[in-house]
Amino acid sequence: MALRRSFFPVLVFVLLAAAVAASERLPAPDEITIAAVGDIMLGHRAEPYLAREGPGYPFAGVLPVLQQAHLVIGNLESPISSRGTAVENKKFTLRAAPAAVEALKAAGVRVVSLANNHTMDFGPLALQDTLKALGENNILYAGAGMDLDDARAPAFLKVGDLTLAFLSYSLTFPIEFYAAAGRPGTAPGYREFVKRDIEKVRPRADLVVVSFHWGAELMTTAKDYQRELGRRSIDWGADLVLGHHPHILQELELYRGRLIAYSLGNFVFGSESDKTNSSMILLCTFKGKALVRIEAVPLDVNNYRVAYQPKVLAGTKAESVLDEINAASAKFKTMLTIRNGRGFIDLTAGAPGN
Repeated sequence: MALRRSFFPVLVFVLLAAAVAASERLPAPDEITIAAVGDIMLGHRAEPYLAREGPGYPFAGVLPVLQQAHLVIGNLESPISSRGTAVENKKFTLRAAPAAVEALKAAGVRVVSLANNHTMDFGPLALQDTLKALGENNILYAGAGMDLDDARAPAFLKVGDLTLAFLSYSLTFPIEFYAAAGRPGTAPGYREFVKRDIEKVRPRADLVVVSFHWGAELMTTAKDYQRELGRRSIDWGADLVLGHHPHILQELELYRGRLIAYSLGNFVFGSESDKTNSSMILLCTFKGKALVRIEAVPLDVNNYRVAYQPKVLAGTKAESVLDEINAASAKFKTMLTIRNGRGFIDLTAGAPGN
């Protein structure tokens, strides 16, 4: 925990300055917007593009959307390191070169989840390098650390006049990646840990955001335990629940006036597959402590077409993605109003889940 704490005052100062500057450019300074994105893995086949085109390349097509937000949160699906040894008996081991952190900065990413099934692919040395690189570049993180307490520790930051706490947990294999007393790793999403951690940060934060790496890869619907844990997290005090791991989109659910996004899909991911075609950026706007607006911006993330540079969809292609989200979310009575290729929910006039 020492490494993260040593950077914390500087990080908060820098983030506060950036957030205040952003709020001055927006028409409603009493509102803040969080841009939530999916899985980010800038190694493997994405790496040559960063080397050739520069760190701004992966996010150039979506930067205007990200810049609408005060804060960008994503799931960092690999260590950033050139050290360590790949773990044995694991089909896919991922890591990204140090240039990846420059790409995150170029996109305005300010907080990342590290609780996933690839953070420990190259062992403690690579994790240590990742924490150091993020800290040196003023990017906060949660969900992994050099022991269990460190992995469960929240990231705190000021956005305008609000304090936001971010927590992150993994519920994916291998469980050997889970941190323990004296052992580096990721934060396990055990129910008692999640409840205790949310209740601990709730009095210290205006907004609490919780990220889970859960579910099954390429599964289009959330499992029962995802729904149960997502809702309980809100009961315990979370204001926004973000899901990752399936690599494709899953349902949205409004529960007690708060949002659960069960899977945001891939964002920029260094592999090629015709099974991972679409994703979205979720712009979640809070007025004070209340969620007032949700905007879903559909993306094309098929790397055969976009070459590791997500594209904002428009027209019928955008509407098709949003229609699929609505169809999946109908069982939760959560529906996006589709307008000009984007999906909207306005909670100021009352909506399902309030």
